[in-house]
Amino acid sequence: MKNIIQVALLLLVSTVASTQSGLNIYAGISNATSRDALITPEGTSLPGYVIGADARLNADDMYFMIGGQYHQIDFLAQEEKSFFSVDEKMVWLKLRVGLGYNLAHIGEKITIRAKTLGSLNLISSTPDLESAPYSGTPYNSGTAGGVLGLGVDVYGLTFEVEYERGFFNAVNKVDSTQYDFLVVTLGYFF
Repeated sequence: MKNIIQVALLLLVSTVASTQSGLNIYAGISNATSRDALITPEGTSLPGYVIGADARLNADDMYFMIGGQYHQIDFLAQEEKSFFSVDEKMVWLKLRVGLGYNLAHIGEKITIRAKTLGSLNLISSTPDLESAPYSGTPYNSGTAGGVLGLGVDVYGLTFEVEYERGFFNAVNKVDSTQYDFLVVTLGYFF
């Protein structure tokens, strides 16, 4: 059932993105933390990478956005940040909708942007490790979060920094296990 939902979300994002006024395809680094000190003790985080696409649904200075992201992060907290070699992977799929804003235009080809999005997050896979915090306690199949982002478009190239604040617990019936994400991406808008 989970795989059917994943494929349906991917098809929805692809269909909407390909029929609208612009599509930003990007990749970058993802760094997650939990408010629970057992999951991410002080000085640690859950590094990994992200691949995604966001459609901008009109060409005005305020526009609707819909998109999707694939995150692969370390399941166990790390002090060293190794974003592209994830040992024990945790996979998140995110469907995001909201508004984008062009804050300033510098000439005709440079735009400074911001965005506010809501994110529905599917926790696609977690490893089964007995040494992990809350071993034996299942993770919820999904969570949600709110996203704030700031970016710049230079011709067709995009650079963005996003912060997502998690709203719901990721570990079933364990308080303060929300995940927050800091994401930095480079991409191309066409």
